[in-house]
Amino acid sequence: MDILGLGMSLLDTIQVVDDFPSGTGVTEVKESTIMGGGPVPTALCAAARLGAKTAIIDRVGNDWRGELIARDYQKFGVDLTWFMRELNHSSSMGTVLVRKSDGERHLIFQEGTAPPLDAIELPLEALKQCKILHLNGRHWPACLKAAAIVKKAGGLVSFDGGANRYDPKFRELLQMVDILIVASDFAARYSKSSHENEQLASLSEGGARIVGITKGTDGSWFRNAEGATFHQPAFKLENVVDTTGCGDVFHGAFLFAVNAGENWKRCAALASAAAALSAKALGGRGNLPGFDEVSVCAGG
Repeated sequence: MDILGLGMSLLDTIQVVDDFPSGTGVTEVKESTIMGGGPVPTALCAAARLGAKTAIIDRVGNDWRGELIARDYQKFGVDLTWFMRELNHSSSMGTVLVRKSDGERHLIFQEGTAPPLDAIELPLEALKQCKILHLNGRHWPACLKAAAIVKKAGGLVSFDGGANRYDPKFRELLQMVDILIVASDFAARYSKSSHENEQLASLSEGGARIVGITKGTDGSWFRNAEGATFHQPAFKLENVVDTTGCGDVFHGAFLFAVNAGENWKRCAALASAAAALSAKALGGRGNLPGFDEVSVCAGG
């Protein structure tokens, strides 16, 4: 495998509304769709769509939600060898309300009852042979062990620090991370600073080869192991429909580019282009672009 992911798979229902509900009443849905979701899972689908060989390590319930999650993985070519279905348990589900006027979102989440993976359940040989392991902190004890196995075997460890997902315990994991890309909220809480350069310096202390901070339409900032920094502007496209999952697509495209041997600036440009293109349809996987489209958007 090029990229192995360890994270939470869920089923997303995305619904477009005129405004978020408050109090009792009826809210009309203008448009809706249903698809697989989750930060690590969507990154894997994005990387697979671009041409990488990807696989998910996870467990969901053996229910209708789990079946639809599996089908969506198969649609994008994500390997399910280490994707487990637990009898008599439910899978996680999220509902994303998208406000039609500005694309702002409100998330509703129901966690499934399938138990998290234990470290002893990890596919050791697959981890030793993969090129990149992508994590976001789910299945915590297994997450730590998986990172240690990949590092020892010479692979790269990637971490997605999502918005509103900062936890001090992640500092232990980040000492093993090579590719560290986080949301601006995560960076601010981690570094206790509001300045990008200070945030990058703080994130770099763990020894990552590249650290990055994403900030939506403001673009992203990066610093490499030698201390060189650069800013990657966001690509502004017309007909933006929904920004759900753009950060996850960014991660998937960045890892695809790393695996393809691109330099850091090219990785960031391709990732930014893929994220922008994914916003042209409803849902995090509604418009996962192929390599040719991403390459043209990124400037060839």
